[in-house]
Amino acid sequence: MMRTINFKDKVIWVTGASSGIGAELALQLNEKGAVVIASARRLDKLTALKNSCCNPENLHTVPLDITDETSIANAVKEVKDLARLDLLIHNAGIAQKGLVIENPMEIDRMIMETNYFGTVALTKAVMPIFMRQGHGWFAVMSSFGGVMGLPCRSAYAASKHALHGFFKSLEIEEMDCKMKVSYIIPGFINTEITAKGLQSNGAARGSVETSHKLGMSAQRCAADTIKGLEKRRNRIPIGKFEIHLLTIHSISPRLARWIIKNHPMRRIRKLQNRFRPLSLNKRVQVVE
Repeated sequence: MMRTINFKDKVIWVTGASSGIGAELALQLNEKGAVVIASARRLDKLTALKNSCCNPENLHTVPLDITDETSIANAVKEVKDLARLDLLIHNAGIAQKGLVIENPMEIDRMIMETNYFGTVALTKAVMPIFMRQGHGWFAVMSSFGGVMGLPCRSAYAASKHALHGFFKSLEIEEMDCKMKVSYIIPGFINTEITAKGLQSNGAARGSVETSHKLGMSAQRCAADTIKGLEKRRNRIPIGKFEIHLLTIHSISPRLARWIIKNHPMRRIRKLQNRFRPLSLNKRVQVVE
C-alpha cells in the first residue's frame, strides 16, 4: 500500500497564489493544517487571501515577482526564517494565445522569462535550503502543453516542455539531498489564466476561453492536486474527459494530434479566422 502524507504542520510554499488554482491550493492546504507561504506580485490579493483562510496564523504572505532576481532573493530570505521548507509548488505563470506566424519574438521571450526562467531562478535560490536540510520537494504546475503540442500555444507549450526537461534532469542529478519532483498536468480549468494570457499584440486576451469556462473548477483542481501530492505521485493529471487525451498521446501521438486538430472548437475558430485579416507585423505593447 502506498504511503500517504499528512500535510498538517508541513511548510508549503505556493507561488502564483493571488487567484485561481494557486489561491485554492493555499486555502485548502491551510485548512488541512499546513503552514502555507503564499506568494504573488500583488500584496493586496495576498492580504485578502489571508483574511479568508481558516487558519490565518498559519498563512504567511510573501510578495514575489519571479521575473525579478531581487524579489526572489528577498522572498527566499523571508522563507529561511521559518526554519524549514517541505514543499515548493511552482504555480506562477502566464498563458499565451496566437499562431506561430503571428507571434513576434517579444511574446516568446516574455512567456519564457516568466514560466521557465522565473521558475528556474526560484528553484536555484531554494536549493540551498533543501540541501541544508537534506530533503526537498518541488511540485511543478505544468499543462497538457507540457506533454504535447497545442495549437495557438507555441510559446506556452515550449515553456512547459522546458520545465519538464529541467526538472527531470534535476531529479537524476547526484547530490547529498533526497529530492522529489511532482508534475501537475491540468487540462481545461475554469480560471482567468486564458483571459490574462498574452495575445500577439502583447495585450491580455480579456475573456476566458469557452473550453476553460466548461472545464473543471479551480476548487476541484486544487483538491485533486492535493490528493495526488498526498499520495506522493510523480505525475498528477487533472481534468474532465480531456484527461483521456494524455493516455491516447502516450499510446499514439499521431492519433492525439489528429484529435486536437479536429476538435469542434478548432473548426469554429478556423471559420472565424477566414473572415479576419492576417497581420504578421503587429506592434507589441508591454503588459504591466
